[in-house]
Amino acid sequence: MDVVRTVVPGALLLDPTVADTSGPDLTAFTVRRRRRPARDAVLGLFGHPGDAVLLGVPRGSGYAVVIDARPDADTFGRLAVALLEGPQRLLVPPGCLYGVQSVASGTVVELRSTTRLPRRARFDVHPDDPDLAVRWLRPRPARTPGTARSWAALTARLGAPAGPRRDRVSLW
Repeated sequence: MDVVRTVVPGALLLDPTVADTSGPDLTAFTVRRRRRPARDAVLGLFGHPGDAVLLGVPRGSGYAVVIDARPDADTFGRLAVALLEGPQRLLVPPGCLYGVQSVASGTVVELRSTTRLPRRARFDVHPDDPDLAVRWLRPRPARTPGTARSWAALTARLGAPAGPRRDRVSLW
């Protein structure tokens, strides 16, 4: 398995087609959910404080985004993006936000985790929040998110520094 480290510590881009056994053990990710977002739609931004998530796009193509939302991390607010297709997977560490924009018709997004978390244990932020300033691959209609799903509300709940996410986008 080919493993590429990202600018968000713990977030790894995985390619299982490469014959190498040095990658992480993915057999623990037994809870599987599949979603079929419409073309250009964004699935996310979601985060799980105590559970890692394994993202994949077994059919179609998806533009994946990871934002470090761990208030104790030196990389808090850092954003990384990748284009996921076929066997590639993205391992998202606990406490980070993740989202996938469908960039092809018929895209299937697969999310795997070790446990099924109740919805109230998950935190989410609107993907178009102006404080996040995520530049999605495909243009999206301008929307103003409600205050309950804003980056400011999440940082206040986590006790993290307030203000817009200022870090540059990093591709890996």
